[in-house]
Parts: sequence; structure tokens; C-alpha cells
Amino acid sequence: MQSEGRLKRMAEHEEPVMVLRDGEWSQISTKLLVPGDVIEVVSGAYMSCDCVLISGNAIMDESSLTGEPLSVRKFPLRMDNGHYNSMGSGKMSSLFAGTTVSQVQPVLKSVDGLESPRVLALVKSTGTMSEKGQLVRQILFPSRIAFVFNEQMRIVVFILVLYAIFVMGMAVYLYNGNAVSIVFYGVFAISQLLSPLLPAAMVIGQSVAASRLRRKQIFCIDPQRIMIAGKVQIFCFDKTGTLTKEGLEFHGAQVIDPASGTFAAFTGDLAATNAAFRQAMASCHTVTDLNGQLIGNPVDIEQFRASKATVDPAPKYIDTVVTAGETEKGKLHIVRRFEFVHARASMSVVVLDEATGKIHVFVKGSFERVKGVSRVGSVPNSYDSVCANLAREGCYVLAFAHKILDVASPELVKDLSQDDIEADCDLLGLLVFRNNLKPDTATAIAELKRGSTRTVMITGDNALTGVFIARECGMVPQGNRVLLGECKSPTEEVRWVDVDTLLPVDDIEPYMNDVGSDGFPTTELAVGGAAFERLRATGAIDSLLLKIRIFARMKPMNKVECIESHMKYGITAMCGDGGNDCGALRAAHVGIALSDAEASVVSPFSSADRSINSCVELLRESRAGLATSFANFAALICYGQIMSGMVKMASFYFAISLTENLWLLIDGAIATGLMLSISLSGPAKRLAKYRPTSRILGPQMLASVGGIVFLNWLFSAMAYVWLFQQDWFRCNEHATAEVDVTKWWLLGDNYESSILSFVSTFQFITNGFVVNYGYLYRARWYKNYALLVVWGFLMVFTSYMLLADPNRVGCAFRLNCGTASVIESLGYKKPNWSIEPYNSHLGHNIIPLASRYKLWGYCLGNMVAANLWQLFVVNGPVRNMLRNKKPLERLRVKL
Repeated sequence: MQSEGRLKRMAEHEEPVMVLRDGEWSQISTKLLVPGDVIEVVSGAYMSCDCVLISGNAIMDESSLTGEPLSVRKFPLRMDNGHYNSMGSGKMSSLFAGTTVSQVQPVLKSVDGLESPRVLALVKSTGTMSEKGQLVRQILFPSRIAFVFNEQMRIVVFILVLYAIFVMGMAVYLYNGNAVSIVFYGVFAISQLLSPLLPAAMVIGQSVAASRLRRKQIFCIDPQRIMIAGKVQIFCFDKTGTLTKEGLEFHGAQVIDPASGTFAAFTGDLAATNAAFRQAMASCHTVTDLNGQLIGNPVDIEQFRASKATVDPAPKYIDTVVTAGETEKGKLHIVRRFEFVHARASMSVVVLDEATGKIHVFVKGSFERVKGVSRVGSVPNSYDSVCANLAREGCYVLAFAHKILDVASPELVKDLSQDDIEADCDLLGLLVFRNNLKPDTATAIAELKRGSTRTVMITGDNALTGVFIARECGMVPQGNRVLLGECKSPTEEVRWVDVDTLLPVDDIEPYMNDVGSDGFPTTELAVGGAAFERLRATGAIDSLLLKIRIFARMKPMNKVECIESHMKYGITAMCGDGGNDCGALRAAHVGIALSDAEASVVSPFSSADRSINSCVELLRESRAGLATSFANFAALICYGQIMSGMVKMASFYFAISLTENLWLLIDGAIATGLMLSISLSGPAKRLAKYRPTSRILGPQMLASVGGIVFLNWLFSAMAYVWLFQQDWFRCNEHATAEVDVTKWWLLGDNYESSILSFVSTFQFITNGFVVNYGYLYRARWYKNYALLVVWGFLMVFTSYMLLADPNRVGCAFRLNCGTASVIESLGYKKPNWSIEPYNSHLGHNIIPLASRYKLWGYCLGNMVAANLWQLFVVNGPVRNMLRNKKPLERLRVKL
């Protein structure tokens, strides 16, 4: 109910909004908005629909939808942006339903015609078509996922149906034409064989796992994915903000000396850099000030703080900044801005310097991109090696370029395209940040590898920085060589180099054939985004994909393609911060966003902890949930086999039945109670080398269920052999065709029914206990205290009914009891409670004391045999021996 309440509050919202229709402004409810409406965006408003910002700026709080803790600045959509994609290049102009407007900033003067006294937005989608609507729809109606046990479940049901037909046939044969009895008992047997608890058994594990994950601040909007997460073979990670800390630390700058055209010495003091570089630091960003808090991209914020500039609260154009230590004459007016786009890997600004009246262009982006837009003569000969060395040390490297526009007025730049503005700039220098690992990244990567999970990095950063981080966190083993494949464009051939020596490698095959003690190559591969596209285009990626550890300079679409390529080979998970990797998070079998949102629009799982250890916890709980679901499934299959097998066959043959209250005990307490307590078993402390089975018809499940069913049948048959040899036994004289079996509650007053009741009840209790073994994925059985309590109570209760003299408990189940006068005649104390007269010529079914203990020992022997089978064959040394001799075909990759 609490979950439904939260979902209802998420889905429903209504408030007034100003809308422009037929050239006039009017106030209507947000529920009446339709796509195509133009609305006014005001501070404090809650967005009820997806919109495109067409005028003014807005600062949005998207934490409730994406989990991003920092407010995000949005800019109006430009006419030259090309194809609009709300989750791609158009994301910075998109206002999503479910987010809150922290502040609006009308642009009163702009050179590109986007000025307006109001902040306006165009309604793009409403209701379930909005991003929030799709999130609610995903929660209510999770997408169907093809999983191996879903496919095999059809075969299992088919087998059970065939067996049910056999049971129905036995009912027809043994009841010899009694139509009512045939229908009643036949349908009853089928319902027991195809237990209605089977679907619940397959989902209860994932439900309990989801509850435990929620307590660990890991939220799930698609519980079916928990089962798949238990089988993850490949785990892909974004780098910045995921493997590394969210905030970059300013490290310093390395500028180019205009006189010599070479790099000056690296410095951490910006005062030692030239004025143009400091102006670029102060102006080339999207940072603004909201009530004393800087809002924008984390890299931009760190850059702006390092510049020590301030934001003017009354901008003359789009934005105005005051450089450090300057007066009013030190103002820089941003008259035009092209925000950062991942496809371009750069941004640029046109700046009016109030002190000189000159109009500057500053370009910022990846060092490869900025080199491409800079004049060749301004690029030092050592540029590539300097950038590579900084990246190899784990630094996040950006470059600045600059030129002065020869125009008389800022208004004259409005017709220039971004390419025209950025062309023929002079390279200024490098801006360097440190990209440090999170404290728990290395231990989490090691634990994932211990759990036979391959770890892969997919980053938009430079490949050399990725290699450094991969080595530092243990993703790339110490001492392993790394070969980097790169090309300038997807049309060129991929060139391989050794990242440590920078020497070219003509043929990587010999390196791939040089294997270590683990049987895998001692060389790891890394590729850039263009090289990845080239390998996909030529088909070479198929043979190299599972040998590539680091995918660098990957655009958002490249990340999706990379994930989809891995998904062809195994269950693939993706972990990111929900920024430019949201497409990959959605595409993966299992996506987990390090996000503050309880329900994130970007992936099925979200972790408010923002720790890589959340990935380990997800796998631990998912493996435990998968193992628990299969344990419950095995217990219920065994339950159905006992019910429709020995119990029903004996009932048909002897014309007997279990008593009314015993049915209630078995179905209400034993089956349900043990299933619920089995599901409370916690996860194992560490990830095991093997993943739990997902095959209902796999060798482990067949061995477990088949072995226990065989032992139960064997001991049940031997119990009747023993019974027939006792001198106190008197057969229940009957003619099956003449007994009125519709009065089933009177058919248990005999020895045949008593033996069947005690033996089968102990078997039901044993079945629910033995499936709890298996410490690889779940906590050891003796740590499931709920199961021990339930199992202990049922054992004591059933043993008391068997071993005690006639008493209220036994007589309530019509076991070891009889008609009151008969009990007294046998030398027992006359009962002082009401007993319905027994429906047998003996008038009782009391087993002599010595035989009771023999039967009890016999039932315990059945229990011991089932436990030994599960411990030594299914989960123990026999399984390990067979696993080593005849291993299943698995994905074989270097972890």
C-alpha cells in the first residue's frame, strides 16, 4: 500500500499554468495541456509534461527523476541544432515531467534572436508519453524478459500435465466407474501437482531480494531484472563519477608560450598563465549562480572556482562574469554560447571584453577535438606526447583555443555557424584535473572478479586516462601489457600501439597468443571511439570484443552499441551515473544508476549510496534471490509429487484419505510456512566462483528433485511393507468400488491412513528443509533462524502426535486415536473430550508404543537419507567432482 501511495503521488499532479493559445495568454490546469502548447515557465513550478525550452534559461532540479543531486541549467533550443533528441544533444534544452524549476532567467538581449521577457517552453509530450509517464508505466507494467527458466517452465508444465493425466487415469481405473469420486479426486490430484503456489515460489525470492536491496538504498522499478542480475557475466562501468570520484580536482595548467610556440612549464598557479587563458577559464562554461550556489556541469564548476571569477547577477547579454581581481572594466559578456555536445566533444563562447571592446572566441573540449579546430602553426610539436603523458598519469585533460573576431558589433555574429566561429583558432594550452578513484572501487572490482564477473570500462574520456584508472582499480591486472587501437575516423584502418612505450604494433595476434598461468592472454586491449566504429563496420569486433578491456572516447550511441554487442555473448550489466550513459543503462540486461532517486528514469536499478560496492550488493542479493526461488520451486515440485504420487496412489488403492485437519496442517503451515521461511535466508557474504543455476531442467535441479522424490517413494513403499508385517495390523476391509469416497473425512480412521499420514508429513517437512542447503549464494542454513524455528516446531509437533498416547492433539487429527470407549478398553485413560465415532471395524488406529518409536526412527531415516543426498550429491563432493570432469559450457573470458 505504501508503494502504491508513492506511485500515485508520483503520477498525479495538477497546478495552474499560463499558456499561449490563439495569440492570447490564459491560465489553465496542467491536466489540459496538449503537445504544441507554448507555456510560461516560472520559478518553483513543477513540470507536469515534457517540454522544449525555446526562450530564456532555466535551472532545473531533476533529482526526483534522474537522481542527479546538482541542479541542471537548461538553455533554449537553437535553430542550428539539427535533429532534436531529448536524451542526446537536445537534453540541455529539455524540461522533463516530474522535475522542479528552481529558477528562471529571461534573456532580455541576445544576438541570436532568443530574447524574451518570459521564459517559454513548447509542450512536447504529456501523460504516459512523458519521461515521468514512461517511468510510472515501467513500474506498473515491467517489460517482459526472456529468461531460460521461463522457456523451460513450459516443458515442466507439459510434463506435469502428462503426469496429471496419468493420475486421472489411475483414479478412473481404481475407482471403477464412481463418476463423482473420479472427478473429485482426479481434479484434486491435478491441483496438487500443478500447485497454485508455483508462480509465487518463482517470484518470492526476487521480492525478498528487492526488499533487502531497498534497505541498502538500492531501488528497483523492474523486479524481474533481479533474477537476471543473478546471472550477470559481464559488468560494464562508466569511469568519471562511477569508478572515480564525482568531483574532479583542479590540478593545474600547461599553457603555450606565444613567443616560442612551445609548452611552458606545468603550473598549479593560474596567475602565472597569460590573460587569454585566464579569460577562457572564466568564461568558457555554463555555470551560473543560484542563491550563492554554483550550478552547472561539475567540471565547469571546478574550472570556474579555480578561475576565482564571479557571476554578475545582472547580465548584459546571456551571462556576464567578472574576472578575478578586476573591477567593472574586467567584465566579460557572453553574447553567444554553444553548449557542450558529446558528439562534438567541445563547446564554445563568443565573449565581449568590456575593457577593450574586443570580441573573443574561446573553444574548450577534448585535447584531440581542440587540436582539430586549431591552426596547425599554433600546435606545438610535443602536443600529442604532452597530452598523452598527462593522461597516462590519470589526469583529465581539456584544451583551450582562442581567436579574436574582426567584427564591429556583437550583433554581427548571429548569422555565423558554430563551425565558422570555431575555425582557425590559436591553441592556448591545457587545463588539467585529477581524476581520483573512489575508496571502494578497487575492492568492489576484485570482488566482482572473484565472483567470475568480467569487468569492462566504457568511458567518454581519453584512452590513456582509462588505462591508468583500470590499472589502479585492478580491472587490468598488474604487469599486463595494454595495446591501444585508434584511428582518426571510422574510414581509416585501426593502428595499434603499446601504451607504455608508444611503439606501434603491426600485428596483435602474437600478443593474444601469449597466455599466462590462467590460460588467458597477458595482453589487454583498449580502443577509441573511432576505432570501435571501424571494427564494427568491418566485423572484426566479433573476435576482439571479449578481449577489449577499455572502450574510450565513446559517444552515448557508441556506449549503447557496445553494450548491445556484449549482450550477444552473455548477461551484461551496466553501471553509470545516469548522465551521457542513460541509453546504455536502459539497453543492458541489468542497468544500475548511481542516483539519489528512489525510482530513476534512466535504469531499472538505482543506488543512492553512489558506491561501486552497490554493484556487488546487487549481485549478492540477486544470486541469493535466484537460488531462493529455485529452492522454493524444488520444494513445491516435491510437494506435488508426494501429494499426487504416493499419497494419491495409496488413497486410490486403499480407498483412504488424510484427515481434514491434517490437510490444513500440510497446506496452511508446512507448505506455506516453510516456503516463507526459506525465502528469508540471507545472501552469502562473498560472491561465489559459480553463478546459481537458472535451468529448471538442468542437472542440479533434476538431481535434487529426482533424488528426493525417489527416496520418498522408496521409504513410503517400505513403510507399507513394514506395516503389513506387524502382528497388530488389521487390514482396512473395503471394496474400492463400493466405498462412498465422497465422504472423504471419514476415510482416515485406519492404519493404512495413519502410516501414510505420518510418513508423508515428515517428508513434507524434510523437503522444505533440505532445499535450504547451499552456502555459495545464500547464508548457511543454520543462520536462517526463521526456518529453524518453523522446522523445529513442526518436527516436535508431528513427533508428539506420533509418539504420545492418545491425546487432544492427535485426536484432533484422528491419528493415534479412536472412539472413546475403544480407547478406554485398550487400557488408556478415557478421553474427556468429544471424539466422533471411528469409521472402521477396529474403532481406532492406535499404533503400539514400541512400533511408534520404530516408525519414528524410520521417518527420521528418510529425513537423514534426503539430507545426505542433498549435502553430498547435489551440493557436495559428488557435484564438484562431476563439475570438474564434465563442466557445463560457459562463457570463457578473462575476468
